[in-house]
Amino acid sequence: MAKTKTFISVIPFQPAGKLNSTVYKPCGNSKLAYGETRFPIIPVMSGYAESGDKARVIAIITAGENFKHNYETYFVPEIDAIVKAKGLEFNGIEVITTADSEDIDTQLRLFGDIIDKIGDNEEIYACITYGTKPTPIIETMALNYAYRLKKDISIGCIVYGRYLHGDANYNGMIYDTTALFFMDSIVNKLAEMKAPHPETAIKAMLGLDKNDHDE
Repeated sequence: MAKTKTFISVIPFQPAGKLNSTVYKPCGNSKLAYGETRFPIIPVMSGYAESGDKARVIAIITAGENFKHNYETYFVPEIDAIVKAKGLEFNGIEVITTADSEDIDTQLRLFGDIIDKIGDNEEIYACITYGTKPTPIIETMALNYAYRLKKDISIGCIVYGRYLHGDANYNGMIYDTTALFFMDSIVNKLAEMKAPHPETAIKAMLGLDKNDHDE
């Protein structure tokens, strides 16, 4: 059975009129090339979703008028447009609402809410651009949980979009950070194996041992 492609995005807090449309230049992943958008998850959907795919979106919204405005005015129309353009079998947007707070209880509740939304047999894509400082950590924790403990879960692509402030053309960069997710899994596996020289193994996998030798 084909996996459902699940796209996770946090809704930004910029005030009305301040969330500018941006052309994100892809770094290291040409599939992320796209035109103007306000949300880096849109280039991910464009690059990885194909006609006929089953797809769904999880939107994380912080309580507050700015978040609500950006979700209703910008996010929903962009998602609707990309769904139509790609010809997806779309299961809708599922909203997770979180408090405008960075205390530990709020973060743990958000973690629980995300893992509750992820089912089995899914291919997950996520954007870690927006939210408070702890939010990308919580997203990554939830992806790790799903990847390790739920059935038939795969991680498709994780991105970070950087908006270039002061750029008159509203340009930005979009980075594929998926390798960092898998590096964390490798570190955990080496720890479980009690590898005698984990630093050497990691450097070899990254090609950093060659640089050390050259020096």
